[in-house]
Amino acid sequence: MQVKEKKCKGIGKAIGYGCGELVLERVYGLGKSCRCYNNWLISSKAGLEILEKSKIKAKKIVVKSVKLKDKEFKDKLTDWREKLQTKVQEITRLIDFEQPCLAKNYLAKQMHGGHVFSRGSSKTMALNIHNIHRQSAQSNHFQNEDGLFREGLMNEYGEDYFEFLSSLRQIPKLKYFNYEYQEFYKVACSIANKLKKDKKKLSKIQRIEKRNEVNLKLGIYDKEYCIYELKNLKQ
Repeated sequence: MQVKEKKCKGIGKAIGYGCGELVLERVYGLGKSCRCYNNWLISSKAGLEILEKSKIKAKKIVVKSVKLKDKEFKDKLTDWREKLQTKVQEITRLIDFEQPCLAKNYLAKQMHGGHVFSRGSSKTMALNIHNIHRQSAQSNHFQNEDGLFREGLMNEYGEDYFEFLSSLRQIPKLKYFNYEYQEFYKVACSIANKLKKDKKKLSKIQRIEKRNEVNLKLGIYDKEYCIYELKNLKQ
């Protein structure tokens, strides 16, 4: 359908403006090709109001763009593996909610997520939920209590479970990029939020089941390194 030319004659807010020329493109009845619309914008109260709104809108777009670029820059600088590590330890504390410290056997006010095999000696398995269990803040600060921590773990879950944890040291080196750790972190946040909403004391079997489940949801490790067979758990 062919668009017909119409006279440049102001309508609505632009009444009283226009040159009468035949034009195709019009705004408020004013032709853009003859500059009548621009003249109206800068010489009328209604036009100036539209210009001001446009400036405000453009400024918001610029500010939003700057903030987005700033966020992208900060994301690149952020150590997402370290943030993920903190979130994973939070998840284990939620799984072990209201359980006593494995090393000291008492319910501490401040509980940490202690590594059975330390991050320094076994960095590859540091993000595996099975390698992290509740340990009081005080106990976790004393390296000479690692033995008590492991002893408490074996007393609760059995030697077979400890051997399973020992086998996790064979996990191949993780070769993820920083942005991939950021994606894992998002998943970990979702898991932690769900556990917070449904916070409750879990049985021994439930705690192992939850660790299996969370490992699989995070997707950091292959399945063989995520799941402990419950049939081998100490009764």
